This record gives sequence, structure tokens and C-alpha cells, in this order.
Amino acid sequence: MQSAFAVKLFAYRAHLIPSSSILTSFRGRHVQPKHVLKMNEAFLRYEKGSEVFDISFRYVDETMKVDRQFNFSRQIAESVNNFLKRVDTNVCKIINKKVERKRKKDATLDICSLPNDNVDAGKIMLLKDDTKVDGDVLCESLLQDTAELKLVIFEKTYLVKRNAPYIINILLPTSILVGFPTYPSKFESLYTEKKQSMFDWYKNDAINNKPNLWTHVGNGYLYVPNISDIGCNLKISCEPRNESDSGCNMEVQSKNVVEAGPGLCPFDIRHQFTKHKLLGRSFRVISYNILADTYADSDFSKDVLYPYCPQYALDMDYRKQLILKEIIGFNSDIICLQEVDRSMYEYDLLPSLYMLNYDGVFVTKNEISEGLATFFNQERFEKLGFEFSVMAQNTDFPKFAAIWSKINNYKMKERFFNRNTTIQVTTLRSKENQSEILIIGNTHLYFKPDADHIRLLQGYYAITYVHEVARKIREENPECNVSVILCGDFNSTPECGIYQLMTENYVPETCEDWRSNAEEAIENVSLTQDLCMSSACGTPEYTNYTPEFSGCLDYIFYERDKFEVEQIIPMPSKEELTLHTGLPSVVFPSDHISLCADLKLKG
Repeated sequence: MQSAFAVKLFAYRAHLIPSSSILTSFRGRHVQPKHVLKMNEAFLRYEKGSEVFDISFRYVDETMKVDRQFNFSRQIAESVNNFLKRVDTNVCKIINKKVERKRKKDATLDICSLPNDNVDAGKIMLLKDDTKVDGDVLCESLLQDTAELKLVIFEKTYLVKRNAPYIINILLPTSILVGFPTYPSKFESLYTEKKQSMFDWYKNDAINNKPNLWTHVGNGYLYVPNISDIGCNLKISCEPRNESDSGCNMEVQSKNVVEAGPGLCPFDIRHQFTKHKLLGRSFRVISYNILADTYADSDFSKDVLYPYCPQYALDMDYRKQLILKEIIGFNSDIICLQEVDRSMYEYDLLPSLYMLNYDGVFVTKNEISEGLATFFNQERFEKLGFEFSVMAQNTDFPKFAAIWSKINNYKMKERFFNRNTTIQVTTLRSKENQSEILIIGNTHLYFKPDADHIRLLQGYYAITYVHEVARKIREENPECNVSVILCGDFNSTPECGIYQLMTENYVPETCEDWRSNAEEAIENVSLTQDLCMSSACGTPEYTNYTPEFSGCLDYIFYERDKFEVEQIIPMPSKEELTLHTGLPSVVFPSDHISLCADLKLKG
């Protein structure tokens, strides 16, 4: 029944996808972000110890039809008079230009240009407690206390606000698809709390040749375009705020128009099982290798690995919209991601998920630009700690060192040392059950087919490392129940030694994995670990699906004596996986499939 429904959905998608590449859309004129300042406020930015200060204000003269924003960056050691004279020069320059234009149009007009002595004449000045500031005073002395400081320019009075929330830059993404969340691709600010700031979305009427007519369509940091937005540019306006103040608005419009997306994706069907968030002793966990852009954007990936996938669907600007929608729709409490580009974490995942009350931690795999990210629901968990280890750099880790010392194959050891494989561990305390502490491990093991022996050692390192963290946390919190979950892309099928190590606690020296590479074979080594682990999602037929390889590589391992599995979110059908030959595709943003399970603490 589900497969038949999926076929209908895919047929609908095919109707929605444009015939041309989604990323070669109509490009509107380039519009820079602009501040929209209030007419009675001047925004001063200064930190103690700095040698400069910045100030911005909006000057409006209805008679001369002047509406201009002015930005100054000045030395704190200059006098107030010097600063005001620079203001005078810049403002008068704009007004006098308007005067000259009016004279050219009508020579009979009796219009006087502004003089250049407006500071001395008292037309431009600073007031402190409504008293004129001595022009010989240095600006530095005023910056120590800006309360009741006002700037007066030709009878217009500005209240000077020091270090009010201020947006440095805001941009919208180049690809905006119907049905998928869009958000600022860049948001840089000072003194701003994004959760308290106001975001408004608008669309124009470009279809009817009215590109400057804007209609309000939504609020909030994230906006999901609908079908009526197709062909329109979007604009976002933000009023930055913090706990005590608000700053001037900044707005920017999209370069490109909203386009039809792929419509419903297989993960939309999976979301039918995760419509509601969990409570109490139950929580939801995701593990997902999202395919780093650094691996998807190469000619080799496009021509050899994924030739069946349209190039626009490999572009991260397209894929990240699908990834974010998929993650958000699972309503998870703990999210473990692998192959996360640093830029994806900093500009997309963390800002967007933060606005949905998640916090996150991130670490690259040594010097590589991608790595591991773990997010958690701040409404349900508080972070007690975070640590990570690059395995090749820490082989003296006590329990691992005991095994490492038994290995005499130096060619194997050299290969192990050349890997950047990392284990990331986040310690979380439940806010609903203060006595419950979770140790969340996240890792991504080496991928080469002839490296089962390397992976087996890495898997052993990962499980013993999280176990050691759990031991320390138990010692520090003897009154608490400390439980372990280990997620990741293990690049290892259930037939291999890692699954046996996790679920049966023992791998003998006769295990075939030790001889996956004849020249690097490991002799006379067996492994044991003490945590009673099971795979929350079992062993699905596929967690990775390409024409070259398909199989189960990803797991959410949990302590079976501490948790019970309440729900396993169904995996996509083989029919869905093969409809576009393999993964990734226009509806699957990665070559891996996300795992999602609901766990419940026993007790």
C-alpha cells in the first residue's frame, strides 16, 4: 500500500520539477542588504579598549527630499568638534547636491545652500543631559557614559544608543524551493539575540511586472514557500533585539526567484510516524550521514560515483534544503550527524536548529573540513560536557593501549596512524528526570573495502572511549543513572566484527576481519567490551544505497539493559530507493538513509 502511494507521489514530483536545472533560474538584479534606521535614533558601536567608534543615523529632510543613511568610523582620540565637523561636511554635501539639482531645473527658485559652519553656529551639536557638549572635549570621554547623549542635526534630535543590537550582514540563499524551509544563508550581528529578534518575510509581484510591490507572507527565522510564491523574489526584514534593547532593521531580497521543488519526498512519508514530540522517559534519536559537500561537489563524484543524479541535485544549495526539512520533520531530541561540512554547520544547521531550541557541538576530523555534529533539544536536556578524540593521535588511551601493544604489524599501524577518524561524546542530563544522564557517542569509521581490521580497532576504540566517559560521569554523579548511546556511520555490515563486538561483547582472534588485508593482518588479538549493546533499528537491508554498493552501514547502538525501543521509524522501500537508480537523487539528499528510533528509559 505504501509503495503504491509512493509511486503516485513521485509522479506528482515529476510534474513539479522544472525542465531546466533548478539552479539556473531567473536572476534578478543584485540587491545589497540595507539598514532601515529609525529617524530619531543614532546607533553607536564601541567596545572599551578600542581606538575607534562607529555611529550610524538616518537623516531625512522632507522639503529637500533627502532620506539618507550616514555611517561614520572615527578615532576616539579626536575632539567632539572634529567629529561634528565631519558630520556637517557629509550631510551638507548631500543636501547641497539636491539644491543644485533644483536650481538647474528651476533657476527662479530662491534656495540657499547650507553654510559650512553649522557646528560653530550650534546647528549641529551633541547634548549630554540636554546640555551642549564642549567641542574641545575628546570623544573618548563621552564614550564612557552615553546615557542621555543626543545628536542634533538641524533641529532634528537623535537619541544615541550605544551597542544596541546591530546586524552586520544578512543574505538569502541562491536556491529557494516550494515546500522546503528557507532562511538567511548568512546572518552576522552584534549584541543580538536571534530568538528575541523579529523576522518578517515578503514576496514581490514579479510575475505581473511589479517587482517593487511587496506582500507580507510570514514571520520567523524560517519560512516555507508555497506554490503561490513561485516566480517571486523573497525579502526578509529583521529587527535585531536582545533582552533589553532593539536595533535598526536590516532587509535584503533574494537574488533568485522561488522555484518548484521536488514535491513530496520519501522522508515525508516517514514523518507521518514522527508528527509529535516525545515526553517523559521517552526520547527520539537520529543518526544520519548527510554526504559532505566536499565529497559530492567533485568531478569524480558527478561523473563516476553519482552520474545518475542531476548536477543541480548534488549542489549543496539544493541538498541542504532537503536535509534540513528531513531533520526538522523527525521532531527528534538527539541528532547525530556525520560528514558535516564546517560551513554547513555554522551557516545552516546550527542557526536554524538553534531557532527551534536545539544546541549543538561540532568537531572536524583533524584537519579535514568535514566532521561530526551532535544536536540536542534544549527544552529536554542540558549539556554537562563535551569531548572528542582523534583515534590515531591517542593510541595511548589506556584500555586501547593494552590491545595496541599486542599488534606487531607495523604496516597496519602506519595505516591506522594515517586516518583522521574521530569519536565525539556529548554528556546530557535530562531536565525532566534529573537523575538520568545520557552519554551520546557519534563517530564515522574508515571506509575502504579492505579495511575491516582498521574499522574493528576503531570500533573498539569508540566503544571503550564512551564507556570510559560514562565511568567518570558515574563517579562524579553517584546518585545518577548513566546510560550510553553510540551512533554513527560504521562502514561495516552486520556480518562483520564490529556488530559482533557491540552486540555480543566479544570478537575472537579467528575473526575474518583481522585478515581483510593480507599484508596488514593482525594475529593473536581478541577484543572484549563490557557494555550490553543492541541496534535500535536492527539491521535494515540498506542504510546506504548506490549502484556500486548497497548495505547496512549505520547504527544507533544503545544499552539494552537501560533502554527499550518504543518505535523504529520505517525505512524507505527498495522501490523508492531505486526509482532514480540510486542515492543521492532529487528526493534523497545523501547516499545514506537517516536512522530514527524512539527509546524509553527503563525504571
